[in-house]
Amino acid sequence: MSAIALLMGLLLLSYVGSLIIGGRTAHGLPSGVEFIGLGFAVGPHALGLVERSMINEFEPIVQVALGWLAFVVGLDFGRAGGRRVRTKPLVLGVSCAVLTGGTVAFVVNRMLTIVAIPGIDATGGLLLAAGAGAVTAETTRFVVQWVAVRWNVKGPVSDLLVNIAAADDLAPLVAAGAIFAFVPSTNVSLDMPAGGWFLLSLSLGGLLGTVTALLLRGAEGYAVWGALIGTLLLGVGTATRFGFCTIFVTFVMGIALAGVSPHRRALRRMVSPTERAVLYPMLLLAGAHLDARPLLEDHKLVAVVALVLMARIVGKLLSGFVLRAAVPAARPAGPLFGIVLLSSGPVSVSCGFVFALRFPGRVGDTLLVCAAASAVLGELVSTFALKNLLTQLGEATVVAPAVVAPPSAPVVEEPAAHDDRTSSIPPAPSSGRELT
Repeated sequence: MSAIALLMGLLLLSYVGSLIIGGRTAHGLPSGVEFIGLGFAVGPHALGLVERSMINEFEPIVQVALGWLAFVVGLDFGRAGGRRVRTKPLVLGVSCAVLTGGTVAFVVNRMLTIVAIPGIDATGGLLLAAGAGAVTAETTRFVVQWVAVRWNVKGPVSDLLVNIAAADDLAPLVAAGAIFAFVPSTNVSLDMPAGGWFLLSLSLGGLLGTVTALLLRGAEGYAVWGALIGTLLLGVGTATRFGFCTIFVTFVMGIALAGVSPHRRALRRMVSPTERAVLYPMLLLAGAHLDARPLLEDHKLVAVVALVLMARIVGKLLSGFVLRAAVPAARPAGPLFGIVLLSSGPVSVSCGFVFALRFPGRVGDTLLVCAAASAVLGELVSTFALKNLLTQLGEATVVAPAVVAPPSAPVVEEPAAHDDRTSSIPPAPSSGRELT
């Protein structure tokens, strides 16, 4: 009964998510970190309303949800506001993500070579360092959208941030696929070098995207959903069986489908509203899976998490310098421009979640904590920093409260004979702004 209740709760949460995004308004926090906190509160390591065995039973559903989110990201990769991102912002976005992830991975690896942590061997140390780089590389696009629906945002810096956030998802997802390839599953008897496993997972995603495009020829209505969900389930099942990174395979599948199918625009319009409806239950389950006991047992892991967050700040500050050097319009933003890039979202949490499922124990649990902590840090710092920056640059309009005039003595006028007067109230201005 508990599993059925949890499933019904997830379905209800998914429905609420679909209502929230139906009007394209930005309810809740940009990263959805509140759902991670809710999941942790009801999980086995806090209130205990959800048992660990129940969470393990939902792992296939979690893999499908993670795969679907990555598929949606891949289908819309390289596009912002319905338009294709130009080459320069695309390269800058990927480069900044690589710079941030590389900085974090390098710093963590150097620490682990100096400080030995019980339970983490040399291979585990490399996994922890590379995984930390993957879960901290992203800058989510949701924070710009969140600010945009509350203030009238328009200008070159906000457009640049949207384009950067639409391009940098490539780096963490490819890094996750490469990490899985370097540590293949022990359940597969096939012996192959790491490069071969990576190419095999890349080929699987490309093949599934191409097959889906062929299946969609002439399909209408529910047949389209059947083809999409069917091939995605096939991809998730195959990736799980061979130990591939699920989110990397489905991400490539989305890119391949967008590149091959002539109906890519219609598919994007059809699929994009489901993103947050799937995201909220996934974040809830990620929070329930969050296990901070390894950090409490060994304070060296707490130092690792703190070092990851500090290295992420350094990496984003360096990324800000790169953007200011490459884009003249961003130079008035100042030397702390990289602070607004600290926002973290679904891709980071998805990477941390797949690592926690694939590498259970100290490595996986620490990486999921790093992903959640990165989201919290971005929530506390980046959102307000972005709003203040865009306001200073004149790209965000903050409406001042209306000044109420002091009351004055009423003036009584006698209406003329047979003068029928009617009062009309003008409609209230719209409080939000649709994002496309």
